[in-house]
Amino acid sequence: MQFKRIKILMLILFCLLDIFLLNWWRSGEVAQERVTDANTDIITEIKKQKIKLPRFGTSLHYSSYIAAQYANRDEMSLPAGLDISTSNNNNNVVAKFKRDVFKKNSTVSNESVLATYSAGYQFNPVLTADKTNADRVYSQRIEGLPVIAESGMITFQYNKSGKPLGFTKRQLVNVEQLRDARATITEEDAIIALYRYNEIDSGDRLSKGYLSYDRTLTVNGYDIFLPVWAFEAYSGNEKYVLKINAFTGDNLSE
Repeated sequence: MQFKRIKILMLILFCLLDIFLLNWWRSGEVAQERVTDANTDIITEIKKQKIKLPRFGTSLHYSSYIAAQYANRDEMSLPAGLDISTSNNNNNVVAKFKRDVFKKNSTVSNESVLATYSAGYQFNPVLTADKTNADRVYSQRIEGLPVIAESGMITFQYNKSGKPLGFTKRQLVNVEQLRDARATITEEDAIIALYRYNEIDSGDRLSKGYLSYDRTLTVNGYDIFLPVWAFEAYSGNEKYVLKINAFTGDNLSE
């Protein structure tokens, strides 16, 4: 009899546990639906303001803080056989082409020649769009994300006719991941944050957002980088980069 009572009691406890877990799961689903509905309402409001939005994503991403140091010139990979000059700053290379080493009006192929000597760098559409001249920016990629701080960039300079003038290169080394990766806000959440911070207004246009690494502070000789959502915004004749903290949703735009 005692065994039967224990068995019945265990069955009751299991049933109560199942009911609790079901209710907990359903409450989470309802909360998520409310967030989704709220976001949809705000996006509709933004569009009514005639703010042009990109085709944005709603997926979660995972990232972490990282620490890194500036590379000195000796640690950087540079092409051989080019006439280049270097600056006195040991943490960056400023190269000026002293002769015509590339074909005129061949921007992409010119950059490709140099980019092959800089593994891990990729074209950055946001930073390039922010330029007021013909310069094109490539970002070093760390942990799968582009670096938008100057310490991880190659900038190619061109004149108005498309002739390559030179490039500036900076590189990060000794990269360390700080803490485990955690979920970031979505691209949609970042757009909503920009709207709430009044960074975008009626008639403005927003580029696609790119999850990137940006420098936040320096500790013990290391620069600390955090993930941000970066956008290029256009307002009338002005354009500027907007940034949202991808962990907290705080406004980091300058």
